[in-house]
Amino acid sequence: MSGASGLSSSSAKIDVVLPAYNGSQVIRTALESALTQDVPLRIIVVDDGSTDDSADIARSYGARVTVLTQANRGVSGARNTGLAAAQAPYVALLDQDDVWEPGKLVRQLELIEAHPDVGLIFTDMLLLKRDGTVVEDGYLRTTPPYAALEGQPLGNQAFLLPESLGEAVLRFNFISPSTTLLRRQAIQEIGGFDEAFRLCDDAECWLRLLRHWRGIAIEERLVRSLVWEGNASLKWDKLILERLRIGEKAAARPELFPPGAAAYFRRERPISYHRLGVIALHAGDMPAARKHFLASLRERWRFSTALMFCSTMLPAPLRKGLLRAKRAAGLRWSLHVE
Repeated sequence: MSGASGLSSSSAKIDVVLPAYNGSQVIRTALESALTQDVPLRIIVVDDGSTDDSADIARSYGARVTVLTQANRGVSGARNTGLAAAQAPYVALLDQDDVWEPGKLVRQLELIEAHPDVGLIFTDMLLLKRDGTVVEDGYLRTTPPYAALEGQPLGNQAFLLPESLGEAVLRFNFISPSTTLLRRQAIQEIGGFDEAFRLCDDAECWLRLLRHWRGIAIEERLVRSLVWEGNASLKWDKLILERLRIGEKAAARPELFPPGAAAYFRRERPISYHRLGVIALHAGDMPAARKHFLASLRERWRFSTALMFCSTMLPAPLRKGLLRAKRAAGLRWSLHVE
C-alpha cells in the first residue's frame, strides 16, 4: 500500500473514509460534497486497485485529501484501510457515487457528541438516476422493521433508537454506509468490517456494532445516491449466499451479534434456499434449482417447496403447467421469517 498527501489531522473532528474503484466519473462530486461540510475534517480516499485516474483526481484536491492506494481487496478491505489510518474521534463513510447534502455532518456531530452511548448515527437518503430522475425518495419510514421502532424524539427529525435497533437491522438492513457517522472507538472495538463479505459487509458490521452501542436516526434525506453504470452489480443469488454465511458466523459466534440473531438466521435458512432455487429455476439451471430446493426441504418441509423441487425434474412444458396449477391453487411460499 502507498500513500500521498500528508496525514496531519490533529484538528480534524471527523475522518471521511471514501473507497474508490474506477470512479473517475463521479468521485469529484462526492469529494466536493464532503469538502463543503461545515466541520473540521480530513478525507481519506482509498484507491482499491483502480485502473482509471480516480487516485489522481483525489490528489488534485490537496492537503485535505489523503490518498492511499492498494491492490484490490473489495469495499470492506478499502474501508478497513481507511479506518486504520483514521485518527479523528469520529469516522464518516462515503461511497464514490454518493453525495452529502450541506449540513449533514454538523448535525450528526452535534448528536453523537451529546450522546456518549451512541456509536452510529444514520440518515435517510434519496436515490437518483444521473439525469435527476428520482428512483426512491427516502425509505426509512416505509421500511417495516424501521417503522416499528419506537424512537425517543431529539428534535429536528432525529430519534434516539431503542436497543432493539440491531434486531431490526437483522430483518432488513436500512442503514446505508454513506449515511453514517461512526464513533471511531465503536468501529475499532469490533475490528471494523469483515473482509470475508463483499456484498453484505455493511449489514454484518452494523449487527456487531449495535450489540454494544446505541444508534440515532435522522429521518431527513441528507444523502443523494446516484445510480449509474459503475454501481456495484449485486446479484440476488450472491447476496443470499452471503447472508447464509453471516448466519453461519452468528451460529458459531453468537456473542458478537444482537440477542436472538443466530436463531433468526436459522429460521431464515429454508426461505433463503427456496429463493436460490427460484432464481436457478428462472435461469434454467435445473440441477442448481434441485439442489437449493432440496436444501430448503432439509431445513423445513413445505408442500410448496416440494412441488417446486418436483417441477425441476419435468420437461419444460409440464413444468410450466405444474407451476401454473400451483399458482392457481394459491400455494405460496411465505417470505416472512416466523
